[in-house]
Amino acid sequence: MISSGDLKTFNLVDILQVISYEEKDCILTIENKDIGTYGVYFHKGNPVYVRKVKRNFLLYLDLDFNTVLKRDKASKEDLFKNISTLLPLILGLKEGRFSITSGFIKYTEDIPTYIESIKLIILLSRNLTLEEVNRKITDLHLIYEKTPDFEEKLKSVNLNDKEKEILNLINGVNKVSDIIVKLHFERVLESEKLNSAAQNKEFIEKLYQETELDVKRALYGFLAAGLVRKHKPAKKSENVLDRILLYLEKKSVKDSLKEI
Repeated sequence: MISSGDLKTFNLVDILQVISYEEKDCILTIENKDIGTYGVYFHKGNPVYVRKVKRNFLLYLDLDFNTVLKRDKASKEDLFKNISTLLPLILGLKEGRFSITSGFIKYTEDIPTYIESIKLIILLSRNLTLEEVNRKITDLHLIYEKTPDFEEKLKSVNLNDKEKEILNLINGVNKVSDIIVKLHFERVLESEKLNSAAQNKEFIEKLYQETELDVKRALYGFLAAGLVRKHKPAKKSENVLDRILLYLEKKSVKDSLKEI
């Protein structure tokens, strides 16, 4: 599990995946030279409050979330405005240092959740660079399948049409390359920009690159959100007769060795 690092190495999708999967009560501290130091408070894996501080140690002066709100002269009714105005400043960051401090803050059960981490994961994955997605989606021959609880998790996210199309093609049979090719040809055939052969070549190459990036971004987000996983081939059931014959064969060989 990651507890600290650089945003160039671990992007916010990766960080949210860890916090969301483990349903952490924690503080995510982010230090960026342009916007300063922020602390994002997570309750049961979801962001509930954001603070800007001059020094990161100021985030750890209070052990109780209600005390934090009191220090900031805020109330639980202010949490929606707080999350809506401050969280977007952090979500676009690609550079800076981060740290995750778990189990530090005590929360009461009446803390509202206005946006879930799983939804943020899908939103942020749409803006990942090719370099970022290539860290995780490297083998185009891999096969992915939907997780057993993907339908339940799907209720918490808003997939766009592109992502829905990609998710439908993840079936435990199609390789990543199959998905890219199928979508690519659909887009080529639907396109109205096909002209001369020279223009077509340039356009089709660009369209393929865009399709590949779209698929990798979607897969990256789906994996982080727990919607899909690497395909696990079903184990072949053992044939009882084959096991008996194998045992007799081995026993026969052992008896023969004894005779020698």
